[in-house]
Amino acid sequence: MKFLVVVAAVVACVSGASINAGWVLPAGNIGTSGILRKDGSTDLFSHEFAHRIVAIGPSGIILEDGSPVQLDADLNMVGRSKRSAGYVSKAGSIGFSGIVRTDGTIDQFGHDMAHNIAVMGPSGIVLKNGQPIQLDENLRMVGRSKRHTFGPSGMITEWGQPIQFKKPFAKIVLDGPSGFQLSDGTLVQKPAK
Repeated sequence: MKFLVVVAAVVACVSGASINAGWVLPAGNIGTSGILRKDGSTDLFSHEFAHRIVAIGPSGIILEDGSPVQLDADLNMVGRSKRSAGYVSKAGSIGFSGIVRTDGTIDQFGHDMAHNIAVMGPSGIVLKNGQPIQLDENLRMVGRSKRHTFGPSGMITEWGQPIQFKKPFAKIVLDGPSGFQLSDGTLVQKPAK
């Protein structure tokens, strides 16, 4: 009878939404507590990291906040996925950690900015809060764009305010010193100078 009580207690501790137990691969094993490679080397996960795991797969781990931890062929953690990790131009490279120019100069982003990047491209970076950061032809930050950025479902004003259109493809129909009106009827107040 004691055995049944212990089994029931263990089963009660397991969440109904538990993650997969791990993967057994030719290179080794990946589990919720760490990685065991075929050569005997290990990476043990901290208590905090192990409890943030949402999914484990043969090429990596997904954490609760959505961040991926990519694994190479030998099951070593290599950080971010190399897909969509930046932008390369003749002037240099833009990535989540900063800008490296062909002349050797760099701009390293702080932790907060690096984790606030939504999109990057040849002419700038858009942060998750909607703020655009414009880059010149030499990949130097020149601040916010002095023009509005439009898309089919919304816009970002020159001062970084995101606006969602009530109707697709709205346009500015009236523009004054204190604000403007969109073709879908939305009124936008400009910030005081």
